[in-house]
Amino acid sequence: MSSVSPEHEAVAKGLAETFARTWNAQDGEAYGEAYWLEAELVDPTGQIWDGRNAIAAMHVALWEGPARTTHVEARVRRVRPVEANILVVDLEVSVRGFAPAPPGAAVQTDGTVEARLKHVVERRNSEWKIIASQNTFVAAVPGS
Repeated sequence: MSSVSPEHEAVAKGLAETFARTWNAQDGEAYGEAYWLEAELVDPTGQIWDGRNAIAAMHVALWEGPARTTHVEARVRRVRPVEANILVVDLEVSVRGFAPAPPGAAVQTDGTVEARLKHVVERRNSEWKIIASQNTFVAAVPGS
C-alpha cells in the first residue's frame, strides 16, 4: 500500500491531537487510552514500558516531576500504511518547560526539547490505537 487514504490521514491527525491534548491536561488515564492494553513504548533513554498501564503511570510520574510545567505541540510528519489495519505514524513533537530537561535531551535556546515519535497503530474492529511506540530526542547539531 503506498497511498494514504483520508481515513489514515484522519487517524494520524487525531493521534497527534490526542497526544498533545492529554499531555497538556496531564491526564494519564486519557493519555493511556491511545494505546492497546499490551502496547510497548521505548522512551528516549531506551527504557521499555510494557503495557498501557505502565505507559500511563510513567507519564503521570513525569508530570509530577520534571514535566510538571510542560506544554507540548505535535504534528504529523508522515503516515505510512503497512496493510489495511496497520499504520506507521511519525510525529514531530516540541516540548517546552521541562525543569530540569530529561537526560539526553538537547534543549534549544528557547527551552524547547524536540522529539520524534514513531507509532505503529493497529485497527481492531473500528478502533485505532498504538501497539508499539519509539520516542527519540532530536540531538543538538554540533557547532550550533
